Amino acid sequence: MTYQVTEKLWEKPLIALGRVFLWGSVCFWLVFVLAPVVVTIVSSFTAAEFLTFPPKGFSLRWYFRVMELDWFLTSLQTSLIVATVSTFIATVFAVLAARVLTRHRFRAKGAFEILMLSPLIIPGVVFGFAFFNVVLQFRLEGLSLLNLFVAHSVVTIPLMLRPIWSSMAGTELSLEEAAQSLGATPWTTFWKITFPMILPGIVAGAIIAFTFSFNDITIAIFLVGPETQTLPVQLMSQIEYTPDASPAAITSIIIFFTLILFFIIDRTVGMDVFAQK
Repeated sequence: MTYQVTEKLWEKPLIALGRVFLWGSVCFWLVFVLAPVVVTIVSSFTAAEFLTFPPKGFSLRWYFRVMELDWFLTSLQTSLIVATVSTFIATVFAVLAARVLTRHRFRAKGAFEILMLSPLIIPGVVFGFAFFNVVLQFRLEGLSLLNLFVAHSVVTIPLMLRPIWSSMAGTELSLEEAAQSLGATPWTTFWKITFPMILPGIVAGAIIAFTFSFNDITIAIFLVGPETQTLPVQLMSQIEYTPDASPAAITSIIIFFTLILFFIIDRTVGMDVFAQK
């Protein structure tokens, strides 16, 4: 009886210490992650001629000046094209891969799954450098836009695959079999039966893939050319040589629209679609 009481007395301080450590770690990482975002957004409203924190005065001048920057409009157009094309390509391959994983059984299914999801575990810098060496080997340096299409498509396929796979796994195979038994072709069955059911997963995956491609810098920095600069790469260059707050204003705009996209996912299909299988 005495042993049990002593054991409980020792447990209380340890539990309290564990809670303090847990909440301390949570607060530290929240500050570590959010502090740069907050500093960037607040600094973008400065009225000074140079980027300062805390800002000297409040002004929207840098947000209005953004639209006058030629490099911003050019690089924004490039990033939108790359993100749109790569997302479309990734969607096609992700739907095909999800179809194979949910509707077919074969020996190499586990290896095929690992292959399709492997870009998620490869650091972006490693992938970008490796793809850059492939480009050099095949002498494709002059095709910067095509290189970006291919690289971003490969990386975004697993981002598309998870929600599409989850949506397709939740569909009833009997509905497709019933449609085909009534005379529908496999193509008609997919568009009339399967596609409407997996559309939420496609939309969620497309938003994530588009956001990743649009904001990517670790891969794009190896593949851009003199006339093909994406917005994140151009922003990094401008931050190094431009002392004003226009890059902070552009970054704040990107953060704002990224949050809107994630809010749309959360309110439509939910974020759990990326964790289910």
